Order: sequence, then structure tokens, then C-alpha cells
Amino acid sequence: MFIGQKEQTIDEKNRLALPSLYRKDFPGDVLYVTLGLDSCLEVYPESVYEEKAKQYSLLNDFDPAQRRVKRAFLSNTFQLTIDSHSRILVPRPLLDRLKIGRKVILVGLNDHLEIWDSEVYGKVADDEWQNFASYAQEVYGAKS
Repeated sequence: MFIGQKEQTIDEKNRLALPSLYRKDFPGDVLYVTLGLDSCLEVYPESVYEEKAKQYSLLNDFDPAQRRVKRAFLSNTFQLTIDSHSRILVPRPLLDRLKIGRKVILVGLNDHLEIWDSEVYGKVADDEWQNFASYAQEVYGAKS
């Protein structure tokens, strides 16, 4: 299970070291990285990605919105291999599209990781922290 967060640096060759905190949750050397919904990248272990891709494959190609979501997800997905130094090569097109710089934050979200530009995540995390109670109430409703 991916939890917590960790500051990391993407090197000049676009390599990102997976900290031991997260490396153990990737059972093999293959993983998938794709665009996330909130200006971040999502990183999935192979088995989790395969299940997610199945969900996207069920979208209706004749519905324009579903077709666009399917295309955006699948066409921006890259299969990566973890090297012998526990690093991955983050695809430059994804980094450029989301304007992710060298300093990043890895965020654990149970079955996958998110890669955020450090500055962008700082703003998002501040908002989430300040509004956590109201977001929780909106999601779970008032309990009496």
C-alpha cells in the first residue's frame, strides 16, 4: 500500500529514484506512468494498471466524451522498467505537458503513486489541509 509522501529530485537524464518506502510496493520491475487528473503523474504497479486499463477499455468509443477520456489516458501512458538502482526514466513528454520540474513530491495513494511538481503540490496540499474537514463532510455527509 502506497502512503505518505517523499521529496525527490529528477536528475538531468529524467531519472527518478524510487525510495525504499515505495520500491517494495512494486512487485516486479515493470510499472506504468500516465497523466493524472490533477496536474500530476500517476504511477501504477503492473497489475493495478492492467485493472485500470480494463475499466478504460469498457468506455464507449461512440460517445465523444468517453472516447476523449479513453484516448487521453491510454495515449499518455508509458510502460517503464525499474533499473538496477531503483530508478525509472520519466518520459519527457509527460514532464513537459505538466510542467514538472526537477524537484518533485511522491505521494502515496493506496494502490498507486502520484508525482507532483514540488511547488504545485505545495499549493494543492495547503488547500487540502485547510479544507479537509469541509471536503470530508461533502464526501461522507453529515453524521448524526
